[in-house]
Amino acid sequence: MEREKAFFFATQEGRYLYHLEQALERIENKTYGHCHECGEQISKDRLEAVPHARLCITCKSNEENNKT
Repeated sequence: MEREKAFFFATQEGRYLYHLEQALERIENKTYGHCHECGEQISKDRLEAVPHARLCITCKSNEENNKT
Protein backbone atom coordinates (compact mmCIF):
# COMPACT_ATOMS: atom_id res chain seq x y z
CA MET A 1 0.00 0.00 0.00
CA GLU A 2 2.79 2.46 0.86
CA ARG A 3 4.50 1.74 -2.46
CA GLU A 4 1.28 2.46 -4.33
CA LYS A 5 0.87 5.72 -2.46
CA ALA A 6 4.48 6.71 -3.14
CA PHE A 7 4.11 5.95 -6.84
CA PHE A 8 0.86 7.88 -7.03
CA PHE A 9 2.43 11.00 -5.55
CA ALA A 10 5.45 10.59 -7.81
CA THR A 11 3.28 11.09 -10.87
CA GLN A 12 2.40 14.52 -12.17
CA GLU A 13 -1.30 13.91 -11.66
CA GLY A 14 -0.72 12.72 -8.12
CA ARG A 15 1.27 15.81 -7.24
CA TYR A 16 -1.41 18.04 -8.77
CA LEU A 17 -4.16 16.33 -6.77
CA TYR A 18 -2.07 16.63 -3.61
CA HIS A 19 -1.63 20.38 -4.20
CA LEU A 20 -5.35 20.79 -4.83
CA GLU A 21 -6.17 18.95 -1.61
CA GLN A 22 -3.79 21.25 0.25
CA ALA A 23 -5.51 24.29 -1.32
CA LEU A 24 -8.90 22.99 -0.18
CA GLU A 25 -7.54 22.66 3.36
CA ARG A 26 -6.31 26.26 3.20
CA ILE A 27 -9.80 27.34 2.10
CA GLU A 28 -11.30 25.53 5.10
CA ASN A 29 -8.69 27.10 7.41
CA LYS A 30 -9.29 30.53 5.87
CA THR A 31 -5.63 30.85 4.88
CA TYR A 32 -6.16 30.41 1.13
CA GLY A 33 -4.71 33.26 -0.88
CA HIS A 34 -2.10 34.20 1.71
CA CYS A 35 1.58 33.51 1.07
CA HIS A 36 3.01 30.86 3.39
CA GLU A 37 6.38 32.59 3.39
CA CYS A 38 5.66 36.30 3.90
CA GLY A 39 1.94 36.29 4.80
CA GLU A 40 0.99 38.80 2.09
CA GLN A 41 -2.00 38.33 -0.20
CA ILE A 42 -1.29 36.26 -3.31
CA SER A 43 -2.38 38.22 -6.37
CA LYS A 44 -5.63 37.32 -8.09
CA ASP A 45 -3.74 36.84 -11.37
CA ARG A 46 -1.41 34.32 -9.75
CA LEU A 47 -4.29 32.40 -8.16
CA GLU A 48 -6.13 32.33 -11.47
CA ALA A 49 -3.02 30.93 -13.16
CA VAL A 50 -2.10 28.56 -10.32
CA PRO A 51 -5.16 27.97 -8.08
CA HIS A 52 -3.15 25.88 -5.62
CA ALA A 53 -0.36 28.48 -5.21
CA ARG A 54 0.91 28.70 -1.66
CA LEU A 55 3.51 31.40 -2.32
CA CYS A 56 3.21 34.89 -3.78
CA ILE A 57 5.14 35.48 -6.98
CA THR A 58 8.00 37.22 -5.16
CA CYS A 59 8.52 34.39 -2.68
CA LYS A 60 8.12 31.76 -5.42
CA SER A 61 10.78 33.52 -7.50
CA ASN A 62 13.09 33.63 -4.49
CA GLU A 63 12.50 29.92 -3.88
CA GLU A 64 13.28 29.09 -7.51
CA ASN A 65 16.44 31.23 -7.45
CA ASN A 66 17.67 29.50 -4.30
CA LYS A 67 17.30 26.06 -5.90
CA THR A 68 20.01 26.79 -8.43
